[in-house]
Amino acid sequence: MPKWKLSAISRSGKQVNPLGGSSDSITVYDKADLDRRVSAAKDDPRDLDVRVERLS
Repeated sequence: MPKWKLSAISRSGKQVNPLGGSSDSITVYDKADLDRRVSAAKDDPRDLDVRVERLS
């Protein structure tokens, strides 16, 4: 089963990580979930730079 690392970094310096910080990452195990998260990030007001890295 493929999995991806999705990283989001705020270009404006706004908090992304719920524990604080301007970056966060998550492992995603489903292509539909990955697509949904990337799409949501495009509309996020924190001006996110999203990176996807295939892990397997």
